Amino acid sequence: MKRRKFINNILISSIGLSSLGLSKPFYNSINFPYKLSLAQFSLFRLEMMRQTDPMDFAKIASELGFEGLEYLQMSYTGGLLREKKKTSLNGIKKLAKDLNTRASDYNQKNLLIMIDIAPDLGTYVENFDDYHTWIDCASEMKCHSVRVNLRGSDDNLSEWSENSIINLSKLCEYSEPLGINIIVENHGGYSSNADYLVNVIENVNYNNMGTLPDFGNFCIKQDEKKLSETYKLLTEGAEKSSVRPPTLYDTCVERFDMYDGVEKLMKYAKGVSAKTHGFDSEGNDVDIDYSKMLQIVKKSGYSGFIGVESQIFNMDPIEAINASKKLLLNSYS
Repeated sequence: MKRRKFINNILISSIGLSSLGLSKPFYNSINFPYKLSLAQFSLFRLEMMRQTDPMDFAKIASELGFEGLEYLQMSYTGGLLREKKKTSLNGIKKLAKDLNTRASDYNQKNLLIMIDIAPDLGTYVENFDDYHTWIDCASEMKCHSVRVNLRGSDDNLSEWSENSIINLSKLCEYSEPLGINIIVENHGGYSSNADYLVNVIENVNYNNMGTLPDFGNFCIKQDEKKLSETYKLLTEGAEKSSVRPPTLYDTCVERFDMYDGVEKLMKYAKGVSAKTHGFDSEGNDVDIDYSKMLQIVKKSGYSGFIGVESQIFNMDPIEAINASKKLLLNSYS
């Protein structure tokens, strides 16, 4: 065990695990066959409120009992990379070096980078520089993948499919020599229709093409007014109450069946995102049957990391991560 990790563990013990919400950090982990990673989006509210530093991601994940890191590109596109374009390569190399050091210090494995700020791959794209920069960063960090989105237009399926296939093929061609997979998450619009997304994936003829099935992202169309109001909760949070907690799924006007969707996407999975929306009085997710989801993952033969991504508005983010991890571990049989 590395010295900093050892000292950190002693510190946690000395101040009391219960104060961090970690009184039972592993639950039924002895019987759980997957390693767990933490999606940085789970810390988004704390980062936006400047209560945590994105550079401490590895430290926080280690303290919470995780082994892998799923980075959020948005967390590192501000002050850390304000160099002019001509020096952006130096900025990204420095960032990768710093994040590598911190991951190593806390015995964490870099897994992937989630790219959200870049041209929409469901539309015509002329310049892929933003993607290339973060693919290069992922390669420097020895990640296995970058996650991209395919939202596109909601009114022209054939156009979305064609653009998606062309753009993903170009990214796969660029990233293949670097050992990086391009993986697509069901993340709104046509991409949340598993049948449409599978059709795109099967028409990209590269072995480094894959999916990141997300348990909770199967909302195809949303009520824009409700969505706008709910998005505020991502940074502001919501008050606790005895009623059902507000979730992004409440804004949906059209959904794809989540269990059917995950089952179809698992065939191409190079990662899995265990999303949580909120909890009932017994600690179960209010929208997702976790036992059913994990049986689908198990049946697929998947053997990689499962990422915890809590999107819970009425809980402290750290508390929500711990509750999400507990639900995940206790739902497997």
